[in-house]
Amino acid sequence: MDIGVSDSEKYLYHYTSLDTAENLILPNQNLKFSRYQETNDPKERKEWFFSAGSNEGRDLNKYTPEYLSDLLNPSLKGNTHVLCFSTDACLKGDHISDMPNRGFCMARMWAQYGDKHKGVCLVYNQSHLAESIHKQLLDKTYRAQRVKYRDRLLGEITVDPAYTINVDSLEDWGDEFYAYSHGQQYVERLYFEKATDWKGEREYRWVVFDFKNDLYVSTKGSLAGIMFGAEVAEEDVRRIVELTKSYTLFYRQLKWRNCTPWYHYGGSQWV
Repeated sequence: MDIGVSDSEKYLYHYTSLDTAENLILPNQNLKFSRYQETNDPKERKEWFFSAGSNEGRDLNKYTPEYLSDLLNPSLKGNTHVLCFSTDACLKGDHISDMPNRGFCMARMWAQYGDKHKGVCLVYNQSHLAESIHKQLLDKTYRAQRVKYRDRLLGEITVDPAYTINVDSLEDWGDEFYAYSHGQQYVERLYFEKATDWKGEREYRWVVFDFKNDLYVSTKGSLAGIMFGAEVAEEDVRRIVELTKSYTLFYRQLKWRNCTPWYHYGGSQWV
């Protein structure tokens, strides 16, 4: 259950609109990975620019930042997929004092991804979900972990090895294999680091590399509960409960009292 939880690693939270949940996620019990360039973060959405270097004195004239960007971004970003969740902060097991630290009580997430409190937050058992996804991605290269948050200065970026291309290896290996190898070498820097402005999301993500097609994963047996936004109508709640009544879930709705989130206990009749 969601109340009295002391293990901050137990659950993962996925905010989405009511329409997406009802028509795409819940009926099939699956989630779709987003293309890396479809995220909101400019670092991930915009093209990366690179500087060139050589240990063998190769001609670097054509390797402008624009050229390297056009050459490598299709592989580094276009063939990369991401699935994002929020997490709990440190929990004590007291559901009253823990409320601000719960992954389903994040006002910005409700506003930005939960359709301005008219959507839902899907609650997944992290260990079950991780085991299920691992079995489904055995033939793919992927990485899963929490995102780290750090601000970088422009001067720091220009000499960052994550954004420096070894032209010797690029010419010897070809652009696709080099891009894959470079991405794996700097995987945390490129795919698991965001600016501190995003820190409030407390993100945990799966990133799948070098895969060109759309990617879905089954979440059967991993969904633990559904949190409804404060603006979800009673009739919509009942419809979602009816849709998922065979899944053995807990259901809650949040209500905001002044600036504080709290459970809408009047909705217990849904269960």
